[in-house]
Amino acid sequence: MKALVYMGDQNMVVRDEPPPKATAGEVIIKVRAAAICGSELGAVKHNGPNRKPPLIMGHEFVGVRADTGQLVAVNPLVTCGTCDRCRGGQENLCRARSLIGVHRSGGFAEQVAVPIGNIHALPDGTSFLAAVLIEPLANAWHLWHLSNATVSSRVGIIGGGAIGLMTAIVAAHSGATDVTLADVSEARRGTAIDAGVTAVVHRLESEYDVIFDAVGAHETRASSVGQLRPGGRALWEGLHDGESPLDGRDLARREITVIGSFAYVKDEFELAVQTVGLLDERWVEAASLDEGDSVFRRLMGSSEAAVRTALVSSS
Repeated sequence: MKALVYMGDQNMVVRDEPPPKATAGEVIIKVRAAAICGSELGAVKHNGPNRKPPLIMGHEFVGVRADTGQLVAVNPLVTCGTCDRCRGGQENLCRARSLIGVHRSGGFAEQVAVPIGNIHALPDGTSFLAAVLIEPLANAWHLWHLSNATVSSRVGIIGGGAIGLMTAIVAAHSGATDVTLADVSEARRGTAIDAGVTAVVHRLESEYDVIFDAVGAHETRASSVGQLRPGGRALWEGLHDGESPLDGRDLARREITVIGSFAYVKDEFELAVQTVGLLDERWVEAASLDEGDSVFRRLMGSSEAAVRTALVSSS
């Protein structure tokens, strides 16, 4: 089969790979589209240690079951199901978790083997291009649930990429009426406006009850805390930087809560599948799997207006 393989040293190669073989409890998925996440761009650009070459990346993908032909979305989070976190309903924090496309072959290929418990049937008529946004939508649902925000909360969102935009959409869908999205990119601000976000700015300047940082840079984390009202909550999902120095005395005096957010639980991924109608295929730029290397190089060097760029298989 054809696959885009990360070889290390910023090198991506489209080449023939042996087709996957399903083991017990797995099914073969014929990939229709796999979106390129910012974490993958960062891993290639900076030779990130979490993705060890040679590797077929791709954790945001949809395809059809080889055995039934049914269009499905794939939850890339593989968990043990038996540890205390899994038993407690926090399987995203599983002590033995792994990710399809990070720790095992993923969706930048014509076929991939997936645990049967990780596939979710999509409603009839679902656009497969829109459906590649289900994974970031699931992240947004998890962020929203962690925030304890209400319909009257003043909500700020830093970052207009996929997860930031999805969070704005989830907030509005949940009834919040005071939602502001900030991004330094004019192209991304334009995409957010086109997607129906009513308040789009260059940077947050007001005071908010809840702020979501979907970037994870030093500056955005500082802003997520600095723009909060006393007693407010900052939700950190972005992974751009590691260390982020903060004034602990300020956090204590204003009783600020900072919450980390990773992925989603199974019910939230299913909720994202159920709310796939919130997504629009026009937010996704399509490219062929053969163009994978050039697409990666282009995306590493620019801020795209598209919410995601997806590699589409011809199989």
